[in-house]
Amino acid sequence: MRNPTWSRDELIVTLDFYLRHKPKIPNKNSKEIHELSDFLNRLQEKLGGETFDKFRNVNGVYMKIMNFLRFDPDYKGKGLKGGGKDEEVVWKLYSNDTVKLRSLFDSIRSIVSSDTPIPKKDELDEDEDSEEGRILTITHRVRERDQKIVKRKKDKVLKERGKLSCEVCDFDFSLVYGKRGSGFIECHHTQPVSELKYGQKTKLSELSLVCSNCHRIIHRKRPWLSINETRKIINRTL
Repeated sequence: MRNPTWSRDELIVTLDFYLRHKPKIPNKNSKEIHELSDFLNRLQEKLGGETFDKFRNVNGVYMKIMNFLRFDPDYKGKGLKGGGKDEEVVWKLYSNDTVKLRSLFDSIRSIVSSDTPIPKKDELDEDEDSEEGRILTITHRVRERDQKIVKRKKDKVLKERGKLSCEVCDFDFSLVYGKRGSGFIECHHTQPVSELKYGQKTKLSELSLVCSNCHRIIHRKRPWLSINETRKIINRTL
């Protein structure tokens, strides 16, 4: 089988490895490269993909690391040409923000190492930007759809405000759709994707109740909008 195109998740993990080890990148037969290869295979399995003998083997992993050399201004050579277009995108996003990059890697590692399954068919919108990779974006979405915590959030807001309306535009489904809209509203998880960790419990304060339109706009492009930023956009158009 032919190796698939490298995913954003894999490139984040590999760039983190490159920046942590430069300028002395471990050789192809080193323990570190073998461990990186093993981790990338486990990442693929976690996302429901198929692995095989040559999937992200040490040769392919080492070549991908060498691909990053061509973007590094500290490297005086030319680096290994070829590779994919997304490598340069990931380099521009994170090479100067190693703190965020390490946070993303730590979050990915905690999820890959966990026993929690990741839905094989996620419900990400086609136009939703997954800058930090699919595994963290999917995990974020799963938390937004956790019915137990969502119910607790709705109950709390109902008790305090007496209604469920969008925190951005104040849309109330029950007023427009009557009984069919009663109790309906979506939850947005405000915690940054890069901070998601396995086993970490969602706090009610990390959830905001929003209508479907506002929720889609918040998630449409990176960086995701905050509730206040989305509210300001609406106020400017009214």
